[in-house]
Amino acid sequence: MITKSKRTLLIPLTSILLVAVAATFAACPSFRAETGEEAAVPAAAPRVPGPDAWWTGQAEAAERSGQPDAAHEFRARAIAYASSLQAQKAAAGPGSSLASALPPLAEAALYVQTPRGAAPKLAKHEPASGVYLGMLGADKRVGYDFSKIEGVYEKKHAMYLAYVGWRKFQTDTSTYFPKRTSDRVKELGGALQIGWEPRYGLDDVKDDEYVRTFAREAKASGIPIFLRYASEMNGNWVPWYGDPQKYIEKFRLIHDIMKEEAPNVAMVWSPNYAPANNIDEYYPGDAYVDWVGFSLYATPLTGGEEDLEHTVIEYFAPLYAKYSHKPIMIAEGAVGHTVLKTNQSYHAWGEGQLGYMYGFLPRMFPMVKAMTYFNFGRAQAQRSNMEYVYDLGESALMDGFYKRLTRSDLFLDGVEQGVNAAPQQYVPLSGSHLPAGKQRIMMYARMKDVSTPFAVALYQGERRLGISYEMPWEIDVDIPAADAAKPWRIVAFNKQMEPIAATPGTAVVRAASPDKSNSGSP
Repeated sequence: MITKSKRTLLIPLTSILLVAVAATFAACPSFRAETGEEAAVPAAAPRVPGPDAWWTGQAEAAERSGQPDAAHEFRARAIAYASSLQAQKAAAGPGSSLASALPPLAEAALYVQTPRGAAPKLAKHEPASGVYLGMLGADKRVGYDFSKIEGVYEKKHAMYLAYVGWRKFQTDTSTYFPKRTSDRVKELGGALQIGWEPRYGLDDVKDDEYVRTFAREAKASGIPIFLRYASEMNGNWVPWYGDPQKYIEKFRLIHDIMKEEAPNVAMVWSPNYAPANNIDEYYPGDAYVDWVGFSLYATPLTGGEEDLEHTVIEYFAPLYAKYSHKPIMIAEGAVGHTVLKTNQSYHAWGEGQLGYMYGFLPRMFPMVKAMTYFNFGRAQAQRSNMEYVYDLGESALMDGFYKRLTRSDLFLDGVEQGVNAAPQQYVPLSGSHLPAGKQRIMMYARMKDVSTPFAVALYQGERRLGISYEMPWEIDVDIPAADAAKPWRIVAFNKQMEPIAATPGTAVVRAASPDKSNSGSP
């Protein structure tokens, strides 16, 4: 795998976001803004410990792991949080004139939690709501032993990722299918995602005894299998790239064989997120695809130059708009926090990118039903000639935030067809009016340099409705019907609780959406 370069396309991201989710939310109930009727308020999972206690605990963990800079940052946050609580009245927020003088947020939007509508017909292994939490355990602490993941990351995962080379014989089990791995996953009560890679090219993919045996052994595993056959086919770094028609023919062949031999196998069609301009030509058709998967990465360099101004949301939004008629998984995704060649680290930036990936993305895009972190250690990355370190354990800021984010009940620790783990979903709010009544609101606020604010608050005029100190910036509000029509604005703060950016009382501030050119996978 090699890094991808980037180029910018002038496509309004927030326009894409609203188009992408419009069909999904068409059947959602109204916000009752005019009647004043109170909406049902979901019981929010308690955030225990609170931010200050969490940061203090993470500071101690960072000290133990030999990362004093991260420990210092965590302690600074805890102190700033305590100070902000003491001074909340004094820092009640800027008035309209002050807000108008602040630099604008690059992107700003509100999402309101509302009851989820009835689920349509579900695909194989698809939950009605919620996100299967997955991981490739190739980091230093787990070392490919999936049984360690729960202890290290403080949550049981639902899905485990393994790669299988074409025609590779598993000598320890005398099988083609990775039986030893699947047995271990079965003991953990999980599902297995398999990257099945036709390394000898598409001409070697045939209806033969190898494929049939693999399929029968997959069925015998007795667990849910997500078969990511010939992934990243749109990238020139794989030998199955370059002939879309032949790719489609072979994908359909594998689908048909699995349908006959292995009903527990869900077929995952999984391009890389870049290049995006040739993805569609590889699509095998709805009848042959159970899930759509994407490889999705955030890296700090482009062509050797620092490039920190984009997020995974910007790259993912147009893909979601095209393929959200299927359940979507982030089949492998990660944030590169350290450049191997220079050992330059971008831990704070990486933490923010992780917030976009695991905080905002699954809440903004409700057809995302599974996410697998590509947790690849430094030694493995060096042996594979990769450019970045993705290992969460080497970045205390990212490690702590991954644990914090994935504690949410949104992330499922087991694969169960039809489970409805998140009966509430976020709906994008268009216009300048807030819904009346008690609501849970998510504030999407992106700084122009993609730095992470210390806090984000929602205002109506001089009145601060709520403030959040953690991505994805969620608050609970109670809007009187008489105030629903008053314009709102989002204000971002630094650790000194000084306002640093804001949006006026409009729903959206538009910004350009980037794209990435055809180079390679990180």
